[in-house]
Amino acid sequence: MSVNLVAEYRPGAVGRLLALQIETYADELGFGRPFEAKVGADMAEFLGRYDPDRDLFLLALDGDQVVGGITLDRGEHDPSRHLAHLRWFILGPQARGQGIGRALLSRAVDFARGKGDREIYLWTVDRLPMARRLYDAAGFVLAEQMAAQTWGKPMVEQKLVLRLA
Repeated sequence: MSVNLVAEYRPGAVGRLLALQIETYADELGFGRPFEAKVGADMAEFLGRYDPDRDLFLLALDGDQVVGGITLDRGEHDPSRHLAHLRWFILGPQARGQGIGRALLSRAVDFARGKGDREIYLWTVDRLPMARRLYDAAGFVLAEQMAAQTWGKPMVEQKLVLRLA
């Protein structure tokens, strides 16, 4: 697999990233329709206000096929907070174990630093140990956690934070 990282919107890419999210988390966590509806709505809302000068929409492409991606949403907070929300970090199964996830996360952190952000945060669940290892290696720390009925399943939601300044 020869993967290139491309920082640009491409028609259909959001749909493919949504499909990767649904396929992955249905298999790994048992998430279904409520998850798909919420993530799809959130992605559509982001796409409607996406600004490539402000936000990062980074794709992992094998040829023309989207095999993963990561997003830094910097438009949902007051810019004076210098805060980036890491969202929709996903790799398809064929792209895992090759350093692609590490490269995507590194590019996102570099992007936030280049924009002068003080902090990157994300929400995840405690049942994703491979992703958590990537976050820990990049310097993210657990800032908050709580038991919840996420997507109809008992989960522990976690907020991870990387302080940049």
